[in-house]
Amino acid sequence: MQEKINTNILIGILICLILIALKPFPQNNEENTSNPSFVSESVVQLAENRIAIVETELNSGLRGNIIVLEFNEDRKTFEPIGRYNYLDFFTNPEKYNF
Repeated sequence: MQEKINTNILIGILICLILIALKPFPQNNEENTSNPSFVSESVVQLAENRIAIVETELNSGLRGNIIVLEFNEDRKTFEPIGRYNYLDFFTNPEKYNF
């Protein structure tokens, strides 16, 4: 009787271990950049031919940087026209005379 109980307990443990082993492992898709939690920059359209790229990653070293690009119709490329740091503006407003 005791052997039958022990056998049933061991079979139950074996089934649990098999279920744990066959459980799907979560995979990290590096190609999936549509998830906003992994995106560290935002692209904002400022005008018909101007965009700004805003860096928002906390630990990137570039946080607060804004790069403004203008589309060149002749070359069909974006060309940088300015680089700004909005965090610098908020931490040192006396540097900027508006």
